[in-house]
Amino acid sequence: MTVTTVQNAVSGAELRRAMGHWATGIAVITTEHEGAIAGLASNSFTSVSLEPALVSWAVDKRSSSFGLWTSTDNFAVHILSESHRDLVQRFAARGTDKFAGLAWEPGALGSPIVADDVPRIECRLWQRVNAGDHVILIGEAVSVSDPGSFRPLTNHVYWAK
Repeated sequence: MTVTTVQNAVSGAELRRAMGHWATGIAVITTEHEGAIAGLASNSFTSVSLEPALVSWAVDKRSSSFGLWTSTDNFAVHILSESHRDLVQRFAARGTDKFAGLAWEPGALGSPIVADDVPRIECRLWQRVNAGDHVILIGEAVSVSDPGSFRPLTNHVYWAK
């Protein structure tokens, strides 16, 4: 096997194309801080630790709601099912009121709960980590809901529609 030394890092577009082959779930993450609410679609969600119960996800520094994500102390992760494609479109849109016309209620820490029939993890912020053009938010789970039977929506299922 020949090993080639690489002089330059890959571009963000190249990395995005390669990572598009990695099957991940799609989550909607919401927050509330001082009366302001925000939400976005994410496929960077992952578990971090069981003791303590920690999860993480990453927010783009160019997000229109980035200021809120760097101020909040809570977030709710909604792990979407195949029947929630509409929430992906709603929360992936830029420059729109993602909550307009959407029924929701505040969760245990105030984050909007936008779907009660999906696995959901409500978190208290544990730590923020600066990581290139994103910030990783690590949260300690304070509440978990499990609807039982569930067919997760993955990026492969979503984009194959």
